[in-house]
Amino acid sequence: MRDCECEELLCTCVDWGKDDLAARIHHIICNFEFTGFELEYTTLERPEGRRLCRIGRCRACGKRLCYGDDLPAQSTPDDLLADIFHRTFQMWRDAPEHLPAGAECFTDLFVSLFHEADRERVNKWLAHHGADTGEGT
Repeated sequence: MRDCECEELLCTCVDWGKDDLAARIHHIICNFEFTGFELEYTTLERPEGRRLCRIGRCRACGKRLCYGDDLPAQSTPDDLLADIFHRTFQMWRDAPEHLPAGAECFTDLFVSLFHEADRERVNKWLAHHGADTGEGT
């Protein structure tokens, strides 16, 4: 798993570079308070450098906690959108009360992950695929 590239201070309760994996996972499981998602990418067409992270705060120290996955490099833009939609919805289902300001439903949250310039394309993709989340959208 790649290191977090965010400049915000990470939780200091454990040494993320040196402590054993079991200790790091245990700390996240016990202290992760979900706050949202972040999607790192340059363009929908560029096949590398895509990462989806679940963001939160540490209940012990109050600093940032996050974990995420690199997204497949070989996917087309449509496949990438489907993958991000599926992964985000699977993670969001566990904490559906967490929506960013201005978002009324999961699809609003999903669209908000993307660069402003890509949102029209993302909305068209949602409309074309019916993006049924089971939440009435």
